[in-house]
Amino acid sequence: MKKIAFILFLSCFIPKINAQNVYDDALTAASYAYSHSKKAHGSNNVYHTQEYADKAIEAFEKVENLANQCGCKKANETAYQAKVDMQSSLEQDTYERSRFFAKRAKELGSKLLEELTFCQANVGDYAYNEEVSIEEENEIEEENVMAEISHEVSSKQKELEEKRHQLEIEQRELEQQIAEQNRQKAEFEARRAAELKEQTLIKSKAENALKKLENALQELSVVLNEESTFESQADYLRSENELKNESLDDTKTFYVNRAKELTQTAMQQFASFNMVEN
Repeated sequence: MKKIAFILFLSCFIPKINAQNVYDDALTAASYAYSHSKKAHGSNNVYHTQEYADKAIEAFEKVENLANQCGCKKANETAYQAKVDMQSSLEQDTYERSRFFAKRAKELGSKLLEELTFCQANVGDYAYNEEVSIEEENEIEEENVMAEISHEVSSKQKELEEKRHQLEIEQRELEQQIAEQNRQKAEFEARRAAELKEQTLIKSKAENALKKLENALQELSVVLNEESTFESQADYLRSENELKNESLDDTKTFYVNRAKELTQTAMQQFASFNMVEN
Protein backbone atom coordinates (compact mmCIF):
# COMPACT_ATOMS: atom_id res chain seq x y z
CA MET A 1 0.00 0.00 0.00
CA LYS A 2 2.84 2.34 0.89
CA LYS A 3 4.52 1.53 -2.44
CA ILE A 4 1.38 2.42 -4.37
CA ALA A 5 1.09 5.71 -2.53
CA PHE A 6 4.75 6.51 -3.22
CA ILE A 7 4.30 5.74 -6.91
CA LEU A 8 1.24 7.98 -7.08
CA PHE A 9 3.23 10.74 -5.37
CA LEU A 10 6.04 10.44 -7.89
CA SER A 11 3.62 10.39 -10.81
CA CYS A 12 2.33 13.77 -9.69
CA PHE A 13 5.73 15.24 -8.91
CA ILE A 14 7.75 14.06 -11.92
CA PRO A 15 5.82 16.10 -14.55
CA LYS A 16 6.39 19.20 -12.47
CA ILE A 17 10.10 18.43 -12.29
CA ASN A 18 10.23 17.93 -16.07
CA ALA A 19 8.42 21.24 -16.58
CA GLN A 20 10.94 22.99 -14.34
CA ASN A 21 13.77 21.52 -16.43
CA VAL A 22 12.14 22.88 -19.60
CA TYR A 23 11.85 26.31 -17.98
CA ASP A 24 15.48 26.16 -16.90
CA ASP A 25 16.51 25.36 -20.48
CA ALA A 26 14.24 28.12 -21.80
CA LEU A 27 15.67 30.68 -19.36
CA THR A 28 19.21 29.66 -20.28
CA ALA A 29 18.45 30.02 -24.00
CA ALA A 30 16.68 33.34 -23.33
CA SER A 31 19.74 34.62 -21.45
CA TYR A 32 21.94 33.75 -24.43
CA ALA A 33 19.45 35.37 -26.81
CA TYR A 34 19.38 38.57 -24.74
CA SER A 35 23.19 38.64 -24.46
CA HIS A 36 23.69 38.15 -28.22
CA SER A 37 21.00 40.78 -28.94
CA LYS A 38 22.84 43.33 -26.79
CA LYS A 39 26.10 42.58 -28.61
CA ALA A 40 24.41 42.81 -32.02
CA HIS A 41 22.87 46.17 -31.07
CA GLY A 42 26.15 47.48 -29.66
CA SER A 43 28.41 46.29 -32.50
CA ASN A 44 30.11 48.99 -34.53
CA ASN A 45 30.67 47.00 -37.70
CA VAL A 46 28.57 44.86 -40.02
CA TYR A 47 30.45 41.62 -39.46
CA HIS A 48 30.00 41.55 -35.68
CA THR A 49 26.38 42.65 -36.01
CA GLN A 50 25.63 39.74 -38.34
CA GLU A 51 27.58 37.25 -36.20
CA TYR A 52 25.73 38.07 -32.97
CA ALA A 53 22.40 38.51 -34.76
CA ASP A 54 22.65 34.98 -36.17
CA LYS A 55 23.39 33.59 -32.70
CA ALA A 56 20.50 35.58 -31.20
CA ILE A 57 18.10 34.30 -33.85
CA GLU A 58 19.11 30.70 -33.11
CA ALA A 59 18.62 31.23 -29.35
CA PHE A 60 15.24 32.98 -29.75
CA GLU A 61 14.04 30.12 -31.94
CA LYS A 62 15.08 27.63 -29.23
CA VAL A 63 13.20 29.65 -26.59
CA GLU A 64 10.18 29.77 -28.84
CA ASN A 65 10.06 25.97 -29.04
CA LEU A 66 10.72 25.45 -25.32
CA ALA A 67 8.08 28.03 -24.33
CA ASN A 68 5.61 26.17 -26.52
CA GLN A 69 6.48 22.90 -24.77
CA CYS A 70 5.88 24.31 -21.29
CA GLY A 71 2.71 26.10 -22.33
CA CYS A 72 4.01 29.65 -21.78
CA LYS A 73 2.09 31.27 -24.66
CA LYS A 74 3.17 34.83 -23.93
CA ALA A 75 6.86 33.88 -23.86
CA ASN A 76 6.36 31.88 -27.05
CA GLU A 77 4.90 34.92 -28.85
CA THR A 78 7.59 37.24 -27.48
CA ALA A 79 10.39 34.89 -28.57
CA TYR A 80 8.88 34.69 -32.04
CA GLN A 81 8.59 38.48 -32.36
CA ALA A 82 12.16 38.96 -31.09
CA LYS A 83 13.39 36.43 -33.66
CA VAL A 84 11.53 38.25 -36.45
CA ASP A 85 12.95 41.63 -35.37
CA MET A 86 16.49 40.27 -35.28
CA GLN A 87 16.02 38.73 -38.73
CA SER A 88 14.72 42.11 -39.93
CA SER A 89 17.87 43.80 -38.63
CA LEU A 90 19.91 41.74 -41.10
CA GLU A 91 17.68 42.75 -44.00
CA GLN A 92 17.89 46.54 -43.63
CA ASP A 93 19.80 48.73 -46.10
CA THR A 94 21.02 51.24 -43.52
CA TYR A 95 23.06 50.79 -40.35
CA GLU A 96 20.63 52.87 -38.26
CA ARG A 97 17.57 50.85 -39.26
CA SER A 98 19.45 47.61 -38.62
CA ARG A 99 20.29 48.83 -35.08
CA PHE A 100 16.65 49.88 -34.62
CA PHE A 101 15.38 46.33 -35.12
CA ALA A 102 18.29 44.90 -33.11
CA LYS A 103 17.32 47.22 -30.25
CA ARG A 104 13.70 46.02 -30.39
CA ALA A 105 14.87 42.41 -30.29
CA LYS A 106 17.09 43.22 -27.30
CA GLU A 107 14.20 44.87 -25.44
CA LEU A 108 11.98 41.88 -26.19
CA GLY A 109 14.76 39.61 -24.89
CA SER A 110 14.62 41.37 -21.53
CA LYS A 111 10.85 41.06 -21.52
CA LEU A 112 11.14 37.39 -22.44
CA LEU A 113 13.25 36.68 -19.36
CA GLU A 114 10.61 38.27 -17.14
CA GLU A 115 7.82 36.26 -18.75
CA LEU A 116 9.67 32.96 -18.42
CA THR A 117 10.50 33.72 -14.80
CA PHE A 118 6.85 34.46 -14.11
CA CYS A 119 5.76 31.27 -15.87
CA GLN A 120 8.30 29.20 -13.97
CA ALA A 121 6.99 30.55 -10.66
CA ASN A 122 3.42 29.63 -11.67
CA VAL A 123 3.86 26.23 -13.29
CA GLY A 124 0.53 24.73 -14.25
CA ASP A 125 -1.32 28.03 -13.91
CA TYR A 126 0.24 30.48 -16.34
CA ALA A 127 -2.54 32.90 -16.94
CA TYR A 128 -1.92 36.45 -15.87
CA ASN A 129 -3.49 39.69 -16.93
CA GLU A 130 -1.48 41.61 -19.52
CA GLU A 131 -0.58 45.15 -18.51
CA VAL A 132 -0.73 46.26 -22.09
CA SER A 133 -3.07 44.65 -24.60
CA ILE A 134 -1.73 43.18 -27.83
CA GLU A 135 -3.42 45.94 -29.79
CA GLU A 136 -1.76 48.62 -27.67
CA GLU A 137 1.62 46.93 -28.04
CA ASN A 138 1.19 46.82 -31.80
CA GLU A 139 0.26 50.49 -31.78
CA ILE A 140 3.35 51.33 -29.72
CA GLU A 141 5.56 49.32 -32.07
CA GLU A 142 3.94 50.97 -35.07
CA GLU A 143 4.48 54.40 -33.53
CA ASN A 144 8.14 53.56 -32.94
CA VAL A 145 8.57 52.45 -36.54
CA MET A 146 6.75 55.53 -37.83
CA ALA A 147 8.87 57.76 -35.60
CA GLU A 148 12.01 56.17 -37.01
CA ILE A 149 10.75 56.53 -40.57
CA SER A 150 9.68 60.13 -39.88
CA HIS A 151 13.16 60.89 -38.58
CA GLU A 152 14.74 59.42 -41.71
CA VAL A 153 12.35 61.35 -43.97
CA SER A 154 13.09 64.55 -42.05
CA SER A 155 16.83 63.95 -42.42
CA LYS A 156 16.43 63.32 -46.15
CA GLN A 157 14.33 66.46 -46.54
CA LYS A 158 16.94 68.50 -44.70
CA GLU A 159 19.67 67.03 -46.91
CA LEU A 160 17.67 67.79 -50.06
CA GLU A 161 16.98 71.33 -48.82
CA GLU A 162 20.70 71.90 -48.27
CA LYS A 163 21.47 70.56 -51.75
CA ARG A 164 18.75 72.78 -53.25
CA HIS A 165 20.18 75.81 -51.44
CA GLN A 166 23.67 74.96 -52.69
CA LEU A 167 22.36 74.58 -56.24
CA GLU A 168 20.69 77.99 -55.97
CA ILE A 169 23.99 79.53 -54.90
CA GLU A 170 25.83 77.85 -57.77
CA GLN A 171 23.12 78.93 -60.20
CA ARG A 172 23.39 82.56 -59.05
CA GLU A 173 27.17 82.42 -59.40
CA LEU A 174 26.80 80.96 -62.90
CA GLU A 175 24.28 83.66 -63.85
CA GLN A 176 26.68 86.33 -62.57
CA GLN A 177 29.52 84.80 -64.61
CA ILE A 178 27.33 84.73 -67.73
CA ALA A 179 26.24 88.33 -67.12
CA GLU A 180 29.87 89.38 -66.70
CA GLN A 181 30.85 87.53 -69.88
CA ASN A 182 27.99 89.19 -71.77
CA ARG A 183 29.04 92.60 -70.43
CA GLN A 184 32.63 92.05 -71.49
CA LYS A 185 31.46 90.78 -74.87
CA ALA A 186 29.26 93.85 -75.35
CA GLU A 187 32.14 96.16 -74.39
CA PHE A 188 34.47 94.35 -76.78
CA GLU A 189 31.95 94.51 -79.60
CA ALA A 190 31.40 98.21 -78.93
CA ARG A 191 35.15 98.91 -78.95
CA ARG A 192 35.56 96.78 -82.06
CA ALA A 193 32.71 98.60 -83.83
CA ALA A 194 34.27 101.98 -82.97
CA GLU A 195 37.69 100.73 -84.11
CA LEU A 196 36.26 99.36 -87.37
CA LYS A 197 34.54 102.68 -87.97
CA GLU A 198 37.87 104.47 -87.54
CA GLN A 199 39.59 101.90 -89.79
CA THR A 200 36.98 102.54 -92.48
CA LEU A 201 37.56 106.31 -92.23
CA ILE A 202 41.35 105.86 -92.45
CA LYS A 203 40.90 103.51 -95.42
CA SER A 204 38.82 106.06 -97.28
CA LYS A 205 41.17 108.98 -96.60
CA ALA A 206 44.37 106.97 -97.13
CA GLU A 207 43.20 105.52 -100.47
CA ASN A 208 42.12 108.97 -101.69
CA ALA A 209 45.47 110.42 -100.62
CA LEU A 210 47.42 107.58 -102.26
CA LYS A 211 45.36 108.00 -105.43
CA LYS A 212 46.18 111.72 -105.50
CA LEU A 213 49.86 110.94 -104.84
CA GLU A 214 49.90 108.41 -107.64
CA ASN A 215 48.26 110.87 -110.06
CA ALA A 216 50.74 113.58 -109.05
CA LEU A 217 53.70 111.25 -109.59
CA GLN A 218 52.32 110.21 -113.00
CA GLU A 219 51.89 113.84 -113.99
CA LEU A 220 55.39 114.70 -112.74
CA SER A 221 56.81 111.76 -114.66
CA VAL A 222 55.26 113.00 -117.93
CA VAL A 223 56.50 116.52 -117.27
CA LEU A 224 60.05 115.27 -116.82
CA ASN A 225 59.92 112.82 -119.67
CA GLU A 226 57.07 112.82 -122.15
CA GLU A 227 57.86 109.33 -123.28
CA SER A 228 57.88 107.86 -119.80
CA THR A 229 54.97 105.83 -118.43
CA PHE A 230 54.50 105.68 -114.69
CA GLU A 231 53.21 102.26 -113.69
CA SER A 232 50.09 102.49 -111.56
CA GLN A 233 50.17 100.38 -108.37
CA ALA A 234 46.50 100.36 -107.32
CA ASP A 235 47.25 97.61 -104.80
CA TYR A 236 46.21 99.93 -101.99
CA LEU A 237 42.53 99.62 -102.84
CA ARG A 238 40.80 97.26 -100.44
CA SER A 239 37.32 96.10 -99.42
CA GLU A 240 35.85 96.88 -96.02
CA ASN A 241 35.61 93.15 -95.23
CA GLU A 242 39.40 92.96 -95.20
CA LEU A 243 39.46 95.44 -92.32
CA LYS A 244 37.48 93.06 -90.09
CA ASN A 245 40.42 90.67 -89.87
CA GLU A 246 42.95 93.24 -88.65
CA SER A 247 43.42 95.87 -85.96
CA LEU A 248 43.55 99.66 -86.32
CA ASP A 249 47.35 99.59 -86.16
CA ASP A 250 47.43 96.92 -88.88
CA THR A 251 45.32 99.14 -91.13
CA LYS A 252 47.60 102.14 -90.60
CA THR A 253 50.70 100.01 -91.20
CA PHE A 254 49.24 98.71 -94.47
CA TYR A 255 48.72 102.19 -95.95
CA VAL A 256 52.10 103.44 -94.68
CA ASN A 257 53.80 100.55 -96.51
CA ARG A 258 51.78 101.23 -99.68
CA ALA A 259 52.88 104.88 -99.56
CA LYS A 260 56.51 103.81 -99.14
CA GLU A 261 56.26 101.39 -102.07
CA LEU A 262 54.66 104.05 -104.25
CA THR A 263 57.34 106.64 -103.52
CA GLN A 264 60.11 104.06 -103.93
CA THR A 265 58.75 103.14 -107.37
CA ALA A 266 58.69 106.83 -108.34
CA MET A 267 62.25 107.35 -107.06
CA GLN A 268 63.51 104.43 -109.10
CA GLN A 269 61.85 105.77 -112.24
CA PHE A 270 63.17 109.28 -111.64
CA ALA A 271 66.64 107.85 -111.10
CA SER A 272 66.52 106.39 -114.61
CA PHE A 273 65.78 109.86 -115.96
CA ASN A 274 69.06 111.11 -114.43
CA MET A 275 71.02 108.26 -116.03
CA VAL A 276 69.63 109.09 -119.49
CA GLU A 277 70.51 112.77 -119.09
CA ASN A 278 74.08 111.84 -118.12
